[in-house]
Amino acid sequence: MRKTLFLPLLLAISACSASPEEQAADARAAFAANDYAKARILAASALEAMPGNKDLLLLQAQTLLALGDGAGAGAALQKLAEVGGVPSQAELTAEAALLRNAPQVARDALGRATSSEADRLRGLVAIQDGDTGAAAGFFAKAVAVGDNARAYADMARLRLMERDIAGASDLAQKAAALAPQKIDTLLIQGQIALVRGDLKAALDTYSLAAKRYPTSLAALNGQAAALGDLGRFKDMLTVADKAAELAPRNLQVAYLRARAGVAMQNWELVRSIVQPLEAELPAVDPLRVLYAQALVKLDRSELAAAQLTPIARVQPGNRKVALLLAEARLASNDPKGAMAALQAIADSVQARPEELAAMARAAKVAGDPRAADYERRAKSPLLQVVGADLAEADAAIQRGDWAKAAIAYDRILASTKGGNVLVLNNMAYAQSMLGNHDKARSFADQALRRAPDNASVLDTAGWVRFRAGQDLENAKRLLRRAAEQAPQNKTIQMHLAEATRTGS
Repeated sequence: MRKTLFLPLLLAISACSASPEEQAADARAAFAANDYAKARILAASALEAMPGNKDLLLLQAQTLLALGDGAGAGAALQKLAEVGGVPSQAELTAEAALLRNAPQVARDALGRATSSEADRLRGLVAIQDGDTGAAAGFFAKAVAVGDNARAYADMARLRLMERDIAGASDLAQKAAALAPQKIDTLLIQGQIALVRGDLKAALDTYSLAAKRYPTSLAALNGQAAALGDLGRFKDMLTVADKAAELAPRNLQVAYLRARAGVAMQNWELVRSIVQPLEAELPAVDPLRVLYAQALVKLDRSELAAAQLTPIARVQPGNRKVALLLAEARLASNDPKGAMAALQAIADSVQARPEELAAMARAAKVAGDPRAADYERRAKSPLLQVVGADLAEADAAIQRGDWAKAAIAYDRILASTKGGNVLVLNNMAYAQSMLGNHDKARSFADQALRRAPDNASVLDTAGWVRFRAGQDLENAKRLLRRAAEQAPQNKTIQMHLAEATRTGS
């Protein structure tokens, strides 16, 4: 039996011997400790004996809001209104309505309220209405007061939507100055770290948030996603399973669990996660792609094709879906259908080796004379393919998306037999930023062996050692050599200064 099943029973037993006043005090203590599941049960028990207690009704509403239960919070606030309400009633009612995706109800509840919290909530109403311009105006009014960390965090999220990472970071710092350990502050810090590709910082922040707020689905989801991006899929599944205990039918949680299952090639697990939710999935949903991948591996190719065909129709440029659909159709003895799924991609000058190899297999089974040409191209990828991957990787580095950069560089290394110094060097830097220090050092040392006097290569080899806290004397030696080779390079000078200042 799961541990979570014991909590309501144990609390119910202890409630039998505790007075309503003691239960109320325990509920407040649990809420203060961010144990909202416990606070919810204790507050409900105390309210049975004191149904009109305004303080308890307020606590119950706040607890349900913290748990993301907009309907339950709305009911508690309605009861609170019937016994006289509280000054924050309008704002709490609006927040509950937003959790139910009812922006008009939230707008009506706020009325003419003038607090920074009211303007923050109006900003969220505008976002649910799809009016980001209006949202920015309301958030600006809220943060101008300077007393609301949640407003700073929400405005930072809006900046991230606009790809203004520097602006988002500045706002997140202001949120942290007001409330460094609050959930909204921690979540926006984790989100910014993810966008920047600093997966170690993201994982540390989300892990802290999940520890301090164990019922926060957003914290657990962020922690699981960061673990997945770092390649720690068993840990990812463990965290996602905790999230599933809180929200067993949440599609984002299911996606994270299925993604871990795919990475571990546990196809039965993926099917067991997605199959109960299949009827609830939108026709075009990334969870269906993971489900189809598992179905192909489980020899359920026709079912996999049924999942993928609507997605391929709506997203003809989705290369992953096209390749998977081709594999499913070929396994279902439909080689011409497999060729149709991949035709546009395989005939492109940017077709990748795995796509061309799949097209060659399908053409061979179909008796198509082009099979030999596709097979030849699969074994000799065109320069344009490598060029496209290189452009994708460079663009990812420019925006700080280290995970996507690493994926693109990995494809290039596979296509070019791993001999390009620039790619090895950039891959080392990307892996270091992802927190994969052993991989980073391996790639950096490969580049160093090929170009021992290149300033950029020397800089990367020293910097990845310094970031890993390994071989620090050699790290400083390499950075000094890089600085000698390129005395005008400000980045190298900055790395050397940092290593000299903090290295031991």
